[in-house]
Amino acid sequence: MKKKPHQKSPISAAKSLGHNIAALRKASSLTQHQLAAALGVEIETISRYENGRLNTSLDQVDIFATFFNVPVWTLFTPTDLTASFPDPVLLTKMRSLSAKHRTTLEEIIQVYYNAHITKPKKSSSPTTTPDK
Repeated sequence: MKKKPHQKSPISAAKSLGHNIAALRKASSLTQHQLAAALGVEIETISRYENGRLNTSLDQVDIFATFFNVPVWTLFTPTDLTASFPDPVLLTKMRSLSAKHRTTLEEIIQVYYNAHITKPKKSSSPTTTPDK
């Protein structure tokens, strides 16, 4: 009997949720104790969530998403896929900007993008000038 090649087992929803809660908490410069106090839960509860040892209700997931100001789906996105999506921490910080500053940032991003996109190469064939 042949052995199947070793494949990574898919990460559980609880592990993804926990990892993302921990990442958001750290990006917000919060300790587990501070997050627990802000949400009105025990510190052990935050630890269990972050370690993927505690399943949560949809209501609690919504509380985390609201607290961190991120879409609920980002809390369940495995970290190896998050590169395909906008950084939730960056989006949170952008949302906290005033409309004027957000517009300025969007303009800066557009200038950067325009300067770095691949432009089609011009034809190398010689151009002819009309006879005078």
